[in-house]
Amino acid sequence: MRILLLRPDSDDPSPTDQSLGARLSGQTRADHQDIIVTEEVFQRDDDADLERKLVRWQGKVLAVIGATNVPQSTHLGELAAKMNLLCFVANNNPVVWQGRRQVFHIGLPTRQTTAAVAGLIANTNRRHILLLHDQTEFQSRVAASMEGALKSLGVDVRSQPVVFDPSVQFPSGWKPDLIYMIFSSEPKALRVVRTITKTVLNIPLLFGRSLLRESFLAALGAPSSECWFVDMFHRNGHQTSAQGEFLRVAAANGVKIPTTNHAFGWDGMGHCALALNAAGGDPSRAIDYLEAGATLDGASGACCFSRDNHNGRFEPGPHTITRWHNHQLKDL
Repeated sequence: MRILLLRPDSDDPSPTDQSLGARLSGQTRADHQDIIVTEEVFQRDDDADLERKLVRWQGKVLAVIGATNVPQSTHLGELAAKMNLLCFVANNNPVVWQGRRQVFHIGLPTRQTTAAVAGLIANTNRRHILLLHDQTEFQSRVAASMEGALKSLGVDVRSQPVVFDPSVQFPSGWKPDLIYMIFSSEPKALRVVRTITKTVLNIPLLFGRSLLRESFLAALGAPSSECWFVDMFHRNGHQTSAQGEFLRVAAANGVKIPTTNHAFGWDGMGHCALALNAAGGDPSRAIDYLEAGATLDGASGACCFSRDNHNGRFEPGPHTITRWHNHQLKDL
């Protein structure tokens, strides 16, 4: 049973991490012995090339996994539906689904994530929070959801977009006791960090989980401010059995900092392979198996799909705050 893995040719580490997680799942898990994973790389932001790479495998694969952004995943879903391929992507945006039976998208919904993270922040007894965010549509939406979740817990929160000038100004007479950096771009985040740490001392910086990756930590070095990260894993604490297996395999294959994107790739491949095995290699029956509502445990949390819900995230998923200190990650 062959599964096609598609990723863009990109310097963005997110699809690369997703792809690696999927390959490790397909190649190392004992319950995937009948699975063959084939990877194709398409030109970044080139829908026509994505389609060419997929169509060349028509009739030779049963499923496709996309390490793709929202527009690419939406297009991939359209093609998978026409070709009757089981399709998994890691996006949380429901636009990629559009009611297609073949498409499952397992990203953690923004509202669930922000509610969970707001609770973790409140537990640190930090009551004055500054949100600094990129002005992309996704990051602006995350910041707005985060602001609402914190306010619902009685936290004094201010939100400030960062455009081209990385300087940060606090409102007159107000000083935060935590600065939450909502960025996916490493260069943008680093420019803001360097500006802040020149002028602000003793205020912890909290980063979103998309920046918890080896390249960003190496560039971050040892800044003067405390650095925390929203994380999916307890780096030195309790882990579920699914997380433990994922982290062991990642470490054995040279992954120093397993990321959320590694986990999404691992789980997408895992759920896809499980369904195909249960269905004897029939994509339509595999969809029936997934929609029947079995709880599927994964490194990124559990999924339980239904005919009306192809995201499957019925709970917020695993969230914690991890501290980066002395070049080590530890639970806060």
